[in-house]
Amino acid sequence: MTRGGDFAVYYTADVTWTMTETGDEVRGPSSVRDYIVGLHNNMLDAHTPTIVVSDGHAYIEGDCQAPTGSATRIPYCVTYDIVDGRITAMRCYGRIADMAP
Repeated sequence: MTRGGDFAVYYTADVTWTMTETGDEVRGPSSVRDYIVGLHNNMLDAHTPTIVVSDGHAYIEGDCQAPTGSATRIPYCVTYDIVDGRITAMRCYGRIADMAP
């Protein structure tokens, strides 16, 4: 995302993004990319210190500041399913649904 290119090229044609807290789901490379960009634009001071990669999966754990401006941090985890080097599905666990675009 920080390198400037269209990171949707790393998704399969049927990629999905799911917010597990609400069950909201976004489908398709362009829609998922736009959703993630919008989500990150609404997340304040996000940190992702933990990144784990395994065979066919990747995981990030992080936190961000609550949108209310308080010192409260909201933890989250995103899981990625990967097939042939491309992301097929992502699931976000945590209470960041309020920051969704």
